Amino acid sequence: MKERTQERVELNTSRALSFLGHTVLAELAWDDEPRSLWNCYHIVGVVLPVEGIYEAGYFLVMNALEEECFLDELFWSDIHSMKTLERRRLKD
Repeated sequence: MKERTQERVELNTSRALSFLGHTVLAELAWDDEPRSLWNCYHIVGVVLPVEGIYEAGYFLVMNALEEECFLDELFWSDIHSMKTLERRRLKD
């Protein structure tokens, strides 16, 4: 865990969809925790909020650092900052 960054990411439908299929470094933060948690995720799905039905948007993710069989939910409200990681090809 490390100190929280200053600015909080703002996610809406179009911004969330732009992360689909990417690997990201996400900083997670909660009000009752003084420090944030960082992790790498593959974003494989997006669940959009629907007014009056389900207000919380979230990503369906796989941990990029561990092999897992099942998807996890990464709620937008828990994301403090997020950066897309570039994939680089190794030269032969």
